[in-house]
Amino acid sequence: MMRRLTTTAGILAAAGALVLGMAPSASAAHGDLFNSTWRTVNPSGCISVPLEDNRFHVYNQTNEYALAYMNNDCSGPVIDVIPPDGESDGGEIAVLGRAIWIR
Repeated sequence: MMRRLTTTAGILAAAGALVLGMAPSASAAHGDLFNSTWRTVNPSGCISVPLEDNRFHVYNQTNEYALAYMNNDCSGPVIDVIPPDGESDGGEIAVLGRAIWIR
């Protein structure tokens, strides 16, 4: 009886460790994404830029790449790729940008 209890406990512990090991990790970028009028700390996902502020220069002080999209729902063409610790090139993004997506 004791041996079966020990075996069952061992199997349950191993199964629990397996399930916990498969849990997804948090994947927000670490740092700041900002321009002259807004700032997002540890950004994640699609960040829509207010229409009145669509002429912008983005600074990416995170550990992830940021993608600038033409549409405010992060759809349509990518118009700029902003590297970690980088900034937008100030070209099309300054005229057309509506949203930034970051992992």
